Amino acid sequence: MSRQEDFIQAGIDYRFENGKPMAIGGGNFAEMASEMNRNKPFEAGAEYGYQYAVDKTVEFLKEKEFGDWIEQEATSFIEDFRKAMCNG
Repeated sequence: MSRQEDFIQAGIDYRFENGKPMAIGGGNFAEMASEMNRNKPFEAGAEYGYQYAVDKTVEFLKEKEFGDWIEQEATSFIEDFRKAMCNG
């Protein structure tokens, strides 16, 4: 499951646990009910929090001394880290 799919499912689960679902359906209507039960503000907040954590981690890595690493290798590592975290 992708990060986006995880956030969508977590929002739906949150809606069921803390409120009333917008629709309940099974079988042929499962996808439609799932779409109606999405909690888009929850998803946006989850994505914001995730990006905030990535940004803070990158900030932390930039502030650390990389010892024997030359600046280019450190920059390459940080770029690779950001790509891995943001595309997963």
